Amino acid sequence: MSDTLQYALFGFFAAVVLLPALLVVSVRNIVHAGFWLLPTFLGVAGLFVLLGADFLAAVQVLIYAGAIMLLLLFVLMLTRDAGDPQLRQTNRLAVWAGLSCALLAVVTVAVLTREPWAVSPAALAPGFTRSLGQALLGPYLLVFELASVLLLSAMVGAIVIARREGPR
Repeated sequence: MSDTLQYALFGFFAAVVLLPALLVVSVRNIVHAGFWLLPTFLGVAGLFVLLGADFLAAVQVLIYAGAIMLLLLFVLMLTRDAGDPQLRQTNRLAVWAGLSCALLAVVTVAVLTREPWAVSPAALAPGFTRSLGQALLGPYLLVFELASVLLLSAMVGAIVIARREGPR
């Protein structure tokens, strides 16, 4: 693939990640914010493909764009008044959060531009995907299981909160 095409694809996927991410934090409806996460996750998968990390791209699509989005939307739908337009769904500290993000971006750019980054033309080793899969399902299997239990408990908690009847 030519360098020009790689830069163009990187710009496209960067826009696919950044623009919906901006909408996630700026739309007023939390359900719509949840839906805007999907193109963000898919854009990250596209960036993984550009990096030659096909396994991570597949995991990104299956886990984040599939399972996490489904879990998030179920939790949002089961939570009472999540999409109620009458409720105020903005944050009073939005200006401070924006300033903090801008400061963090400036510090990150300053730190990253101090060191020259060498670009390696070498591809990944042939058995990379197999060794990564064995590492994730070998010594780190307990961590994945704990994460799934945490997500399951969050979903059960959302159902309990949604079913609880408050004062009317």
